Amino acid sequence: MKPLYQDLPFTPASYVNVYKEELPHFIVPWHYHPEIEIMYILEGTGTRFVGDHIEKYEEGDLCIVGSYLPHEWRNDDIFFQKGSNLRSSCLCLFFMRELFGNNLMNLPEMEAIKQLLDHAGRGIKFVGESREELGKMIREYAHLKGAARVARLIMLLETMASTQEYKLLASIGYARNTINTGDFARFNKVYQYILRNFSRPIRLEEVASLIGLTPNAFCRYFRDRTKKTFVQYLNDVRISHAKKLLIENRMTISALSSESGFNNISNFIEQFKRSTHMSPSEYKKKYRNRKQKIITG
Repeated sequence: MKPLYQDLPFTPASYVNVYKEELPHFIVPWHYHPEIEIMYILEGTGTRFVGDHIEKYEEGDLCIVGSYLPHEWRNDDIFFQKGSNLRSSCLCLFFMRELFGNNLMNLPEMEAIKQLLDHAGRGIKFVGESREELGKMIREYAHLKGAARVARLIMLLETMASTQEYKLLASIGYARNTINTGDFARFNKVYQYILRNFSRPIRLEEVASLIGLTPNAFCRYFRDRTKKTFVQYLNDVRISHAKKLLIENRMTISALSSESGFNNISNFIEQFKRSTHMSPSEYKKKYRNRKQKIITG
């Protein structure tokens, strides 16, 4: 099992780096790094994991993720199928907070950016017209060199800091600092096991045994690191998968309930409402109406 720490392939002399990734599907698993990351999805759909946050993403998704906050943009299963002609692409911007230094960061004019970077420790998703404006700035940013990158980065962060069209992702209680590098590798066994097996019943004993803990000790371990119970987190993964199936409109609600790992449809609907404040049918209708507005303009 590879450790989750990602050593980004950038020159030590550069504090700001940007690159475009274009692949059949994204290949970087759940990971973390010291750089702050701005992630802008150009093509592809899937599920976004940021700390203890789980949500669907689509083209145009735009987030900023703070230092050492674990995250993954995982494509939908169809992107991994043999013969698929689908593509996934994104623009990624990485920079070190140290770029600004104490003197610059302590200036009154930088207060909004300072708060933005503090909030990025939970991950931030941008929405609405602000997302469109920021996406345009990032596309233009990819062509800049040298000091222009630093100057434009400040403008980009100032725009992010000025908008009210955003959503914080990981919960306020998410405690990344309590997990060392070795513990990330250990926890990753649990995380990957959930992703591979969420569609069937998972006994607490079997997942606890993956990392050599008793069920009671595992429950404490899991909650300390995610601020959720194992069942809550597992249901979040299942609901995320159910949302994808509803959007794809490929099966009945009863069938997708089973496909997502719920043992009966009543429990599925209850958990879905608790997560989205909508019934599966309402969610499906809302997404269909939203998609129709995009198509018709």
